Amino acid sequence: MCGIFAYIGDKEAAALLITALKRLEYRGYDSAGIGVHGVPIKVRKKVGKVANLEDDVSKAIDTVKGTMGIAHTRWATHGKPSDINAHPHATTQSSIAVVHNGVIENHRALKEQLSGKGYQFISQTDTELLAHLVEDLKGQMGNASWLEVVATALCLCEGAYGVAFIFQDDPDLIIGARKGSPLILGVGHGEHMLASDASAIVEHTKDVVYLREGEIVEVRRSGFKVHDLEKVVRKLGKNTISPRPDDVENPIVRLELSLEQIEKGGYKHFMLKEIMDQPNAMRNCLRGRIYQPAEAPDRWEIKLGGLEKAKEGALNPQSPLERMANACRFIFAACGTSWHSGLIGKYAFEKLAGVRAEVEYASEFRYRKPLICDSDCLIAISQSGETADTLEAIKMAKEHKALTIGVVNVVGSSIARETDCGMYLHAGPEIGVASTKAFTCQVIALLLMALRLGKQRGALSEEMLNMYCAALNAVPDSIEKWMSSLTEQTQVISKPCRLVDIESIAADPTYFVYYTGSGSPFYIGLMDRSSTHLSTDKLIPFGFDRSL
Repeated sequence: MCGIFAYIGDKEAAALLITALKRLEYRGYDSAGIGVHGVPIKVRKKVGKVANLEDDVSKAIDTVKGTMGIAHTRWATHGKPSDINAHPHATTQSSIAVVHNGVIENHRALKEQLSGKGYQFISQTDTELLAHLVEDLKGQMGNASWLEVVATALCLCEGAYGVAFIFQDDPDLIIGARKGSPLILGVGHGEHMLASDASAIVEHTKDVVYLREGEIVEVRRSGFKVHDLEKVVRKLGKNTISPRPDDVENPIVRLELSLEQIEKGGYKHFMLKEIMDQPNAMRNCLRGRIYQPAEAPDRWEIKLGGLEKAKEGALNPQSPLERMANACRFIFAACGTSWHSGLIGKYAFEKLAGVRAEVEYASEFRYRKPLICDSDCLIAISQSGETADTLEAIKMAKEHKALTIGVVNVVGSSIARETDCGMYLHAGPEIGVASTKAFTCQVIALLLMALRLGKQRGALSEEMLNMYCAALNAVPDSIEKWMSSLTEQTQVISKPCRLVDIESIAADPTYFVYYTGSGSPFYIGLMDRSSTHLSTDKLIPFGFDRSL
């Protein structure tokens, strides 16, 4: 849930860093901080809201002047929420500062080694270790560049990270790297940014580079260079063999995002905005994929471009759709809300396409030894396209030469790049923590896939396909019409909930709430049950009808 932003350019960094952190607030956090280049590096951080940090910075604005800096919102994993544990973390003399998303799993062992050398740690975090480790290695490696030193330090770390470093002795350098945690480079004119989320970048530029797994980037005002992290370290050992022989230049792409999309647009909060945006999001998901040919207006067609063409250079000449039609089994791998859309996908694939399907929670799937064969097809579902456990499930499937398909919302995300093929949701950015339009678009995408597969396999007659397509195409308009009346009904239903004494419910072991439903509505009930937290096991009653 943590957020990273870094800036290098010709503008005062402090205000830009604070604004970026506000863009990242939706991710959830307990503290925030910034570090601005200077001699020494100037760090300000505060527990609580970004507003607390903004107030602190405004009182010390003369001490945080500079045109390069890093910023972070923290969700505590190691150590309680506090000013000291907040990021950035710096060396004792504040000559190196770092912000970090992820977990360094071997931080205790590394920390003990550095403590034995006299390094003093003031926080309870795993991140502080990175600053001291880089400082220690720089002393050992002599004339090595900061790129080489940081790459060596990160190779010693086990776990996941998205990081950004700044250095007192180089006012024109930020180093970023990623492993298991997303990091995006924004490319401007004389200025660049690093961020964990595109929402922090879009007001500066729409030209971005999505760092791949295991990449490290040198960022300067004049430009940037992306490297393979392990290759940098191997070259230090005089071994120039790349661990990734197909290493290619990481291209600049355009963000499919506007500033208006990440603002509330007159709504009280983002979740309400995104609930009301569902009809439009579903239209975008359907657009160009379901249509009636001009020569046969009574017939419906489904075109899924990402599945109908074999990948250039692929060993298997069959298109992904042809491989899907011959697959023995479909595995839906996902986490959280996406797992629930996978349950509906299983129901649809079995009913509409007549294929065997199962749903796996990716965080469990990756730690088992699942039986996968090359005739299987794994469908990875994720709003962000960066879910670490789902990415690991993809890697496992590819090791067994199974077809991998991504169903993601974020263009250019890791899952989109790692899978053999896939579908984008085109739902637009989802800022609210509880998924709304991304979930409904996932369901739409999986239904389209099931219908197209049913046609490919001959499991659906032309008449049935036309009936389902007409009904699916009408869903956005129907939901838009229902919105006003459903809003009123929701207010009526929620009124008793607002009057409920939560402590009394928690103390009453006889108070239980039931969700009812059958077929696909049953899976909606499961999703609502898992995401409702009135108390540990007491739930508000709702019924689900397959006719809705």
